[in-house]
Amino acid sequence: MRIRFPFGVITAAFVWLSFLSPVRAEGKPEDEIAGTIKVFLGKDFVADWQGIEALPKVNWTQLPPTMLQNCLPDGGCFTLQGVAAIGGRKLVVLATGARTIVSNIYFRNMTSPFGEAAVVAALRQAALSAELARCPIKPGIGGTNWYRLTGASTNPGVLSIQSSCNGKPCEGFALSRREDLPPLQPNQLRLYTERCSATGADRVPVSTVMPHEQLARTFVVLLPQAAGPALYDWKTLTSLPAGIGWDAAGARKGDLSYKRDPNPWMHQGHIAFSGRQFHLLFSGSPTEVKTGYFEEAGTHPRGEDLLGFLRTQGFSIQLVRCGPVYTQSSNNWYSVKSAKTQPIMLRQSMGFEGNLVNDSYELRFDASLPKRDPRDRDPGVSGCQ
Repeated sequence: MRIRFPFGVITAAFVWLSFLSPVRAEGKPEDEIAGTIKVFLGKDFVADWQGIEALPKVNWTQLPPTMLQNCLPDGGCFTLQGVAAIGGRKLVVLATGARTIVSNIYFRNMTSPFGEAAVVAALRQAALSAELARCPIKPGIGGTNWYRLTGASTNPGVLSIQSSCNGKPCEGFALSRREDLPPLQPNQLRLYTERCSATGADRVPVSTVMPHEQLARTFVVLLPQAAGPALYDWKTLTSLPAGIGWDAAGARKGDLSYKRDPNPWMHQGHIAFSGRQFHLLFSGSPTEVKTGYFEEAGTHPRGEDLLGFLRTQGFSIQLVRCGPVYTQSSNNWYSVKSAKTQPIMLRQSMGFEGNLVNDSYELRFDASLPKRDPRDRDPGVSGCQ
């Protein structure tokens, strides 16, 4: 993952840097940045916009943080700039997060590098376990390594260290208060592996299949077969080889009126596609599963074509209804049919944030459509296509 700050952020930070007096080194730079990382992950550290002012070696611009028009790929919608004085060097710093919580800190070293090996050794010396969790699949391709950080006095974290920018030496650090690895961009999936200790053929890429293709294939697994019953029972649904992590509570009664879903039973789960997380909810009667919902937790780059991929798998996809006209979202219904599966109705809802998209889907296994909204449009009417 390339650690890129917006041009305006870099420019403003360097203007600020020019007014700072020379920094005297107080210790080894790798020890100082390891200490700053440990403080941010500390169990007693308050990771909000005021709390990060307590980070050692970092000076921040004046609060409040800047609210972005479009959220960042890391999920942050607010940012705050800073400058770190570490080991005699001045680093550009950027914090990102939500309105009240800071989730990520980025450091860009534009001077002589600390060295990845030295920083990792310093982290371990500071009683943090630094486990290499993701790395380039081949030397020379990609320039970032991801480490999981754990410690007795800290929350879990992930630190990525970038040492190459388009083949040229550079140094950047991205620190997140999280346990799971952040998702890669689609064009990075083939370049990185999460089996860094493996060799040869066992050093497989994170994925050779794009996330939207993985999602489409999951839909295919879930569709009732043409030769079988039109609707599954709950036991059959949960036994399908779809890779879903099911809620231990099982299928149970539930009030889904907030979704305008009259079905009295529900079952929840989750699934991930190369790091992209989806929350799942299925509804139906005590004996039949009628609807499935997929809600993406986060965003991904524009440009995917899930429906197009389904067509390559032998499915006929026909637009049957468009939702209300919104500039930042779409909400369309499609008839999905094939010779091997029962027909269903599929709703694709997409929310747009600049170049990022958030997906949600509804699969109606009984091939029904919900009650029509007066603002809904038929194909060919008012831009419904």
